[in-house]
Order: sequence, then C-alpha cells, then structure tokens
Amino acid sequence: MPFHVDLTKYRIVDLSTRITPPGTPDRPFAAKRGLLADDTFKHDVATHTHVGTHIESPAHFFEGGKRLEEMPLDRFFGRAVLFDFAGINCEPVCGKDFEADIGGLLRDGDIVLCRNSHPQWRRVHAENRKLLPYLCADGARWLAARKVKMLVIDDFSGIRVANGKDVSRENHAILMGAGVEMPIIEFPDGLEQLRRKEFFFMALPLRVEGLDSVWTRAIAIEEL
Repeated sequence: MPFHVDLTKYRIVDLSTRITPPGTPDRPFAAKRGLLADDTFKHDVATHTHVGTHIESPAHFFEGGKRLEEMPLDRFFGRAVLFDFAGINCEPVCGKDFEADIGGLLRDGDIVLCRNSHPQWRRVHAENRKLLPYLCADGARWLAARKVKMLVIDDFSGIRVANGKDVSRENHAILMGAGVEMPIIEFPDGLEQLRRKEFFFMALPLRVEGLDSVWTRAIAIEEL
C-alpha cells in the first residue's frame, strides 16, 4: 500500500536552536572550512555534545547508563503534548500541575514538551535563572509514572537549579534511572510557535557509538 501524507493539512515547526559559530566559551562551535582529497569542501568542527538543541541519555548522568545508540528509535518520535509553565510563579512544578493541565490528554508512551511562555521569564532568565519556575521531584515522578518516553524542556523552565538549590541530580535519577531511562532534550527553541496541545514530535540523534548526548534537529508537526 503506498504511504502518503498530505502535508497541506499540517504545518512543520522547527524547534531547534540556530548555532552560530564560533559559539560561546562554554558552548563552543568552531567550524573551519577545508578541502577533501578530491578537492571538494568539508568543515572541521570543534565543539561538544551539549551545544544547541541536544538529547541527553542516561549515560550523561550515570556510569554504565544506557547510551543513545542503545535506545530504540521509537523513543525519539511520536505523539506529544504541551505543558506550559507560564502560570507557575517561581514555584516548583508538581504532579498536580501536570495532572490539571495535561492529565486528561496524556497517554502512556507520549512525549511531553515543557515551555515557559510568560514574557517576564526572558528577563528573569537573563538576570537570575535561579528564579525560574522549576521541575521538582514530585513532578518528575508524575512523568515517570505516566510512562512519558521523552521530555523536552526549554531554557526558561528549570530542571537543574531551583531558588539556589541544585535539584538536577534528583530529577535525573527519577527520569533517567533504571526502569524509566527517559531521554531529555534541552535547549529547544521556538516553542512559542506551537498552537496546539497535541502534535507529532520528532528529534532523532546521530548514530554515534559511545556518546552520552548528541545534537538533534527537533520538529513538531501540527494539524492546521
């Protein structure tokens, strides 16, 4: 049976950060143009795997944790739902917040995208990102219990630092620990473009052996 998708019924939304060489001191991306042996062009790139929109595997936090190339491809695409931190005023995001917003929409095995659409958070992020609303352990446990297969979280919503307290290790232990092994996408961009709560999401990692994390081109496909 021929496979065909009528793209006139959908819009493709690019949710990837644009990387501009040479990057920054902590997120470098140097690209030097050169020639291959047959006089065609190539670029030598100096960077690391947490530059731009990237996927983190359990191996990022745990010695012996599962690496990206060991995870099945269907972990990186599928039905997704959108949760917005906009109504959370510098408070921890708990299971009850997720339940109230997306509990009725979420199915086991979905992807969850978290964005912070409140206009003040760009200023807050620039001044002191420790004041951003953040994911707490209870919220992480809710996501794990609902069998979310991948979490996407923007840079205006905290998963690492909460009011000066580092909650990163506890959250990652819940989300990426044994029995869950949820990949996490950080530094997406353009989530404000999303118009719907439900859509198709895809962000495939490069097939490189041994990496804890790697860059990706993340997209959403929404019905018009």
